[in-house]
Amino acid sequence: MDQPSETSKPDTPSHHRLIDWVCMLVMILLWGTAFALLKISVTEIPPTTVVMGRLWVGALMLLIWVRIRGRSMPRLWGPMDVHWKWFALLGATGATIPFALISWGQQSMDSAMTGIFMATMPLATIALAHVFVPGEQMSLRKFAGFMLGFVGVVILMGPEILFHLGGETFVAQIAVISGALFYAVQAILARNMPPISPSVSAAGLLLCAAIFITPFGIFDAVGMSMPSTGALVSLLALGLGATGLGGILMMMVIRDAGPSFLALSNYLMPMVAVGVGMMIGENLGLNVWVALLVILLGLALAGLRRN
Repeated sequence: MDQPSETSKPDTPSHHRLIDWVCMLVMILLWGTAFALLKISVTEIPPTTVVMGRLWVGALMLLIWVRIRGRSMPRLWGPMDVHWKWFALLGATGATIPFALISWGQQSMDSAMTGIFMATMPLATIALAHVFVPGEQMSLRKFAGFMLGFVGVVILMGPEILFHLGGETFVAQIAVISGALFYAVQAILARNMPPISPSVSAAGLLLCAAIFITPFGIFDAVGMSMPSTGALVSLLALGLGATGLGGILMMMVIRDAGPSFLALSNYLMPMVAVGVGMMIGENLGLNVWVALLVILLGLALAGLRRN
């Protein structure tokens, strides 16, 4: 029996139905609030343990979603399907490593700043594609957008950071920016993966990512004091929401409305992160607002299409 196709539809307005907008907006809310939930979790739970928990919850949700879709995971034994090698590579570069870096960085950073730093990922992808992807040379317009985004990052880090190189806040910011860079690396690598259902790919890479982080998460959890109910609920919400349900909604949006429609999340997610940060009492300086505007302008400039 033939399985339903999960290939994305053309990015034309006729395919952007109300349900597409609802799915994407819910996804953006889940992703935008994830930084606040992460901030609450890492105050009491080691970062690697937080990553382990959210990845296992998310992976199990996506594996269930694969079964609901009537699909199956690639063969693991005799001989192993080549997709598992790609799941391992993409899981490490797109989940295990960036999740760990961002979680560690958020121990000493506001959630709103983290969300804004994450908005630079598409710009980093453009720069990496210029070097490693044939036919993706950076145009003058894209270069201007990239440089504008870089200026936004400098503004966000603040001029005072130049006088505290190597300090705790500076290292945390570098960790978060490095996490965004790893997301961009995954986006470049994923272009070369043999074709497969997006839901199967997402489930496979999350499963591999969860396996990779588990030894570190268990090691750091040894001797840990019992976290509060708030920290445990935040961790569970991260796994069920941003990692699990967010991943399912992303697959649905790509399938039904196309990847270009999904790209709108790059503009909306940091604004949600800033809004949630204000709601939990984070004090945002003028440089944060200016940086948000500059980075969004850089994204818009780099993403403009010629008629």
